[in-house]
Amino acid sequence: MNNSTETTDLEQFTGYLQNLAAVMKNVPGRIDWKYRGFEELALECGTVMEPKPLPKNIKQGQPSFCYANCQRLVLKNRNLTYVEGYAMAEGVSLPLQHAWLLDTDGYAIDPTWEPFGCCYLGIAFQTAWVKSIWNSRKQKGRTDELSILQGNYLEEFSIFKQGFPADALV
Repeated sequence: MNNSTETTDLEQFTGYLQNLAAVMKNVPGRIDWKYRGFEELALECGTVMEPKPLPKNIKQGQPSFCYANCQRLVLKNRNLTYVEGYAMAEGVSLPLQHAWLLDTDGYAIDPTWEPFGCCYLGIAFQTAWVKSIWNSRKQKGRTDELSILQGNYLEEFSIFKQGFPADALV
């Protein structure tokens, strides 16, 4: 991130998430949880990722289906890594929960947003671990392509209560 506008965007982006994380610390009933909300989890476990244009060999996915778009692509391409977290589109003043991919050079590539976003803060997952979550959910009758984090209620909020297992993160 090279110019002052991008730095301002990044500061606004992380500041917003920090404020929400502080609010979530006061939510009753989650006192013994390791992470009280998505924001705290993303800030502690996530990494800021620099975006680049979608490579020509990857087709643009369906708008508003970021989880499905990225899940399908990561299963087809071993050189991609599945990421969930927060991203902010140009001209939008707040971060949104989102999924994208990480290429082998460590850049965020977004098969859902056109144009791609200006700020990305996310958690990169091991593909084998992600597949195990999807397979477990399928066995429970869930075939929709939910977010790993938003769908963690299916695992009784295990990630939020205890954190990630050792084999989960890149």
